[in-house]
Amino acid sequence: STTTAVRKKMGGTPTHPLVSTGVALARCALFALACFFAYDIRLYAVTEYGRIIHEFDPWFNFRATQYLADNGWVRFSKWFDYMSWYPLGRPVGTTIYPGMQVTAVTIWKTLGLMGDSVAMSLNDVCVFFPAWFGAVATLLTGLLTAECSGDKNAAVVASLVMSIVPAHTMRSVAGGYDNESLAVTAMVLTFFVWCRALRTPRSWPIGAAAGLAYVYMVAAWGGYTFVLNMVGLHAAILVPFGKFCPSVHKAYSLFWIVGTLGAVQFPVVGLAPIKSLEQLGPAFVFVGYQVLAVTELLVAKRNATGHQKWRLRLRCYAVAGVCLLSVIAVLAPTGWFGPLSVRVRGLFIKHTKTGNPLVDSVAEHQPGTPDAYQRYLNLPYYVAPVGFVISCGHFLKTKSAAALFLPLYGVVAYYFANRMVRLIIFLGPIASSLSGVAVGFLSEQIFGNLVWFANGGGALDDDANEKSDDADSKKPFTKKNGKVRKSGTGKSAGDGDTAALLASIRASVAVPLSKFYDSKQTRVSRVLLAAFLLITGLQRVPSFVEYSHEIAKGMSQPSVMFKGQLNDGRTIIVKDYVEAYHWLRDNTPEDARVMAWWDYGYQIAGIANRTSIADGNTWNHEHIANLARTMTATEEKAHRVIRHLADYVLVWSGGGADDMAKSPHLFRIGKSIGHDTGTVDMHEIQSKFGVDQYGRPTPLMAQSLLYKLVSFQGAVAKERFEEVYTSKYRKVRIYKVVNVSDKSKQWAADPANRLCDAPGSWYCPGQYPPALAKFSQIIKPAYNMPAFAKKQTEERAAREAKAETDTGAEL
Repeated sequence: STTTAVRKKMGGTPTHPLVSTGVALARCALFALACFFAYDIRLYAVTEYGRIIHEFDPWFNFRATQYLADNGWVRFSKWFDYMSWYPLGRPVGTTIYPGMQVTAVTIWKTLGLMGDSVAMSLNDVCVFFPAWFGAVATLLTGLLTAECSGDKNAAVVASLVMSIVPAHTMRSVAGGYDNESLAVTAMVLTFFVWCRALRTPRSWPIGAAAGLAYVYMVAAWGGYTFVLNMVGLHAAILVPFGKFCPSVHKAYSLFWIVGTLGAVQFPVVGLAPIKSLEQLGPAFVFVGYQVLAVTELLVAKRNATGHQKWRLRLRCYAVAGVCLLSVIAVLAPTGWFGPLSVRVRGLFIKHTKTGNPLVDSVAEHQPGTPDAYQRYLNLPYYVAPVGFVISCGHFLKTKSAAALFLPLYGVVAYYFANRMVRLIIFLGPIASSLSGVAVGFLSEQIFGNLVWFANGGGALDDDANEKSDDADSKKPFTKKNGKVRKSGTGKSAGDGDTAALLASIRASVAVPLSKFYDSKQTRVSRVLLAAFLLITGLQRVPSFVEYSHEIAKGMSQPSVMFKGQLNDGRTIIVKDYVEAYHWLRDNTPEDARVMAWWDYGYQIAGIANRTSIADGNTWNHEHIANLARTMTATEEKAHRVIRHLADYVLVWSGGGADDMAKSPHLFRIGKSIGHDTGTVDMHEIQSKFGVDQYGRPTPLMAQSLLYKLVSFQGAVAKERFEEVYTSKYRKVRIYKVVNVSDKSKQWAADPANRLCDAPGSWYCPGQYPPALAKFSQIIKPAYNMPAFAKKQTEERAAREAKAETDTGAEL
């Protein structure tokens, strides 16, 4: 420990083993307490609303988990879901990150094997899943902090902060069964194991374990690219800092090879690690490491010295560079390298200008702001920068490869959170770690120096300085032939000049500063300043804890129900949304198709168990644009399309985040995707398709189906749409489509009309009914038909035409 080290340095008595054991047990108790805090703060939703799944995406995740539990992995991996994205369907097996589903089912089955006393329903496992893994992430953050800072006290503080910091709870409250609740845990695990692989020259085999942890991260969430690039950047930065060595080379090579081989096993990832521009950086680092390793091997083999080393190195680097550029030149024209994804592109250009209005319409993709940092970090927002400076100093002092990770992580995470507010989730672990480092450093200043004084440090100070001065005066440097050389080294003159310069800087700058820093007077000042900062910080801890709990309560509203206040002051739970979905489930045929904006598709399929037109997955932008154009068209035109696609139409009303608030995005998506005009400017849209400050719609808005369905000022014709349900507080309205085309419905349900990507394949998207072909201004192609399927369709159409002709001739 720090105290023991100080005692030994100053000649004091080392800490008694019983004291060390007591301190270790106290740390373990605090770690356990942090895990409990992490679990407890995430249970407000269960206490207030019961064991219910929240939001939108979690409902798909639960439905997918249920499918995996009922059907097993083989069928799950080939699951084409025809209850979503009607009539196309969704290839779940190739568009899902299955780590969370597999983990939840494994936990559910394990609890079942342990007996009825601990067994839980799958719903309950999914509800508590985020809280459990929030506690695990809390513990792992402490381990990461300890590994990088070398300070166990900092690790304890980091865990305590991580347990309640809103940047972590924002995606891990009970019921919020979303990918990020597992991904943060997998991310911190990967970072910890990677840094652990760098601890000693013999630790490099742990790089393989880091690769496996990264594979788990890939299975959990699409944000795995951040983890991959973070580790790759760290490995790259180690080179200019002189930390490249055989053990680091082996550790990173194992990490990249194992991680890449595992990542490509997931269909949703495919060959992206070696094709996608956002993942090629770590691949280039891997190649660069191999070049460096081979080069250093050649240098050692040829016993090159001085300038010969660099000439050989430069030749090797040049040859490798030419080879790499040649490979890129050959592959680039073939389309091997994919472009940056729209979401990643949004990290480098202004929000709302990514070129994809679907991405622009999501509020979470807005840039981060100081208010957002204060909201989701609170006290760590002010403490973490102090820890960042201390971590940089720790790296400069120790030259440890792992010590560089925390400040680098802090810079990268801050940049990405600054570009996209959703990514503040990345700041939770690093803000907690840096806060722990700051508190640990201040504690060390107090207790370490008090131990120094208790062991007679003041009396020993002068003797130590005299010995230091005497040692500096006897350093073995000699002059020979007018050149400075360190005696006995046999190094070249150039090396001698460098050594002399470094020695001069050390003697004139570093040594005096070190003496001043360790002087008795400075130590007293350090103790007083550290005590003042700690006391000031501790006074804000109760307000931080209270604030974190208040934010957790606010984040715990499930969206399908929420607390509201009536005019008479009574607090109620508004269940309009969940009751509307239950009405669909209980009062509509099982094969009913429900049209709604894509946000609600997961809940329609998950709660109501009915077919939805689109949902929160964005695997087919053109289909979403068709939906947007349909809902923003005039009532008459929209009905002509909807009667071939849906039996019911559901809209959110009643103000707030209802469909009227989202209408500009619907119009923009419909006018941008599927057209050659590019992305339409949002300001232009709001002047054409919106309402003014008095609630008066523009002419285009007033004619739209969306306005007539949502606004209580508008009305639809009963011969087209019949309102069959309005929720208690008018938050949801459901309409039955009049004159539905049974012919189109039967045609879409016929498996013969699906477009398999190969004969006998499970990957068989549906297609729009032929009757929609005449509505080309609204419904545009959303899936490219495979050549063989196109041929089969043409042959079948020819046979049907011939049969009709023959029948007519007979008549």
